[in-house]
Amino acid sequence: MLSRLHVVHYALIDDVEIEFEEGLNIITGETGAGKSILIGALGLVLGMRASADVIRTGEDRCRVEAEFRIPPGHPIRATLGEQGIDLDEDAVILRREVLAEGRSRCFANGLAIPARSLQVLGKILVDLHGQHDHQSLLDPERHLDFLDGYGRLGDVCAEVGEAYQQLARKEQALKRSQEESRRLQERRELLEFQVREIAEAAPLPEEDQKLAAERSLLEHSERLVETASQLETLLYEGDDSVADRLGGAERFLADVERMDPSLVAQSDELKNIRYGIEELARFFGDYGRGLEPNPERLEEITERLELLARLKKKYDGDLGSVLAYAATAEKELTRSAALDESVAELTDEIEKARAVLESACARLSVARGVAAKKMATVIEGALSELGMPSARFQVRLEPGPATATGAETAEFHCSMNPGEDIRPLVKVASGGEISRIMLAMKSVLSQTDSVQVLIFDEIDIGISGRIAEVVGRKLQNLAKVTQTISITHLPQIAKMADQHFSVRKDVAKGRTRTRVVQLAADDRAEELAKLLGGEEISELTMEHAREMLSRN
Repeated sequence: MLSRLHVVHYALIDDVEIEFEEGLNIITGETGAGKSILIGALGLVLGMRASADVIRTGEDRCRVEAEFRIPPGHPIRATLGEQGIDLDEDAVILRREVLAEGRSRCFANGLAIPARSLQVLGKILVDLHGQHDHQSLLDPERHLDFLDGYGRLGDVCAEVGEAYQQLARKEQALKRSQEESRRLQERRELLEFQVREIAEAAPLPEEDQKLAAERSLLEHSERLVETASQLETLLYEGDDSVADRLGGAERFLADVERMDPSLVAQSDELKNIRYGIEELARFFGDYGRGLEPNPERLEEITERLELLARLKKKYDGDLGSVLAYAATAEKELTRSAALDESVAELTDEIEKARAVLESACARLSVARGVAAKKMATVIEGALSELGMPSARFQVRLEPGPATATGAETAEFHCSMNPGEDIRPLVKVASGGEISRIMLAMKSVLSQTDSVQVLIFDEIDIGISGRIAEVVGRKLQNLAKVTQTISITHLPQIAKMADQHFSVRKDVAKGRTRTRVVQLAADDRAEELAKLLGGEEISELTMEHAREMLSRN
C-alpha cells in the first residue's frame, strides 16, 4: 500500500506530506485548491513525463517521494530484485526530482534508476484512473490475465503452459539435432571415404617401424652375408682361427695347471671363452645363410612404407594418430546415423506434443468463452448500478496460434451509449466516465489483480444522488481488498472514507500555497457540509452532514 506521499515545490505545493492508511482514503476540497495537483505529483513519481513547468515559481527543483509497503509474495519483489533494489523493512521509497533545466532524476530506496524502471515499478504498484496512465485494465496485454483470474482458470492455464514448454523443449532438441545432422551430412561423404581408405590400408601400430627395419636388412643383405661369413671364418672355420688359437692356449695352460693347481679357474674360464667363440661363429654362420636377397619382398615393403607415409602425412601424425582418426570418424558416422533416427523420433514426438497443446488450448478456449460471457454480464450489471444502464461490455477473444498462454488473445471492448459501436476499452471517453468504468471493472476483478493501490480522480463527474451513493459503496467495498484513494466533490462518496483529507489553498505574503489536512470526526462533518451547501454552512446543513456520517 501507499503509506506516505511527500511533495516539495511542486506547482502550488510548497511542502506537503500525507500519510495514507489501508482502506478508502478520500480527498476533497474546493475547486482549484490543488486536489489534482496531488495526483499529478504522484504520477510524476510513478514515471510519467517530467517537465520543468511543474516546479514551483522561484524554486530550482521539485521533489516527490512515495513510500510503499510491500507484502510478502507480491510480484514487485521479483522486479525489484532484478533491478538490484533491496527492500528496506518491507518498504520501497520511490523518489523523483525535476530540475529547472528540465532534467529529472529517479531513485528507488536511494539507488539511482532510469525513468523507464520507475515506470515499470509504478505500473505494478498503482492504477491511476482519471487519466490514461498507470491503468492496467487499459493494457490489452493484461486482459487475458484478468479473464483467467476471473474465471479461476489457473489450473488449465498451467496445463497449457506446461504443454507449450514440453513442445518448445522438443522443438529445440529437434533443431539442435537437425543442425548437427546437416553439419555431419556435409562431412559424411568425406568421412566415409577416409574410414574406407584407412580400413583398406589396415595399418597396425608401429608397423612402419618394423617394416623400416626389415627393409634395411633387405637393402644391405649382400654386405651382411659377406660380413657374417668373414666373421665365421675368422672365429672358427678359417686356418689359425680365434677358436684354434684359444684351443692352443687352453692346451698350454693345461700343462702348467699341474704345476700350479691355483690356475684351474683360469683354465675353466679359457674353455668357456672358446665355447662362446664357437657359439658366436655358429650364429654368424646361421645368420649369413638366413640372409638371402629378396627383391620382391623389398619392393613390397617399400610400397607399403610409402602408403603408410602418405597416411601419416594426410592425417598429420604417426600411425597411432591415423588409427585414432579412423576411430573418431567412425564415431561421427555412427552419430550421424543416430541423429537421423533421433530426428525422426523427435518429429513424431513433436506432433504428439503439439496435439497435447492444441487439446489443452481447446479446453482453455472453451473455458475462456464461458468466463468472458459471465464476466461481461457481471460488469454490465456493475456499470448499470453506477448510472450507465445502456453500457455494453464484451471480452473479445481473437483466435491465434497455440502459445504458452493459449490459442487466443483477449481485449476488453465497451460502448457507453445506445447506438454507439463497441470499441476497445482504451478508446472510450476519459474523465469521470472512464473512472466509473474502471471502478465497475475493478469491483468485479479486484481479487485477480496484484496492483496495490487504486486512485480515482474525477470519478463523480456527471453523477449525483442515488448513483453517487452506489459509487461510494463500491469504492468502500473495493477498499476492503485494495487500498483506494479517491478525489471527489460529492458528500455521498466522501462520507464513506476511512481516512478523509481536505486540500486547501492559502495566500500568504503574496504567495499561493496548497496544503493537505487530515480531518478528524468533527472536521469531517464540516467538510461534508461544505460539499452539501458551499461555504455558507447552516445548522441544517451541519445536521444533514452529521446524519450522513452516522448512517455510513
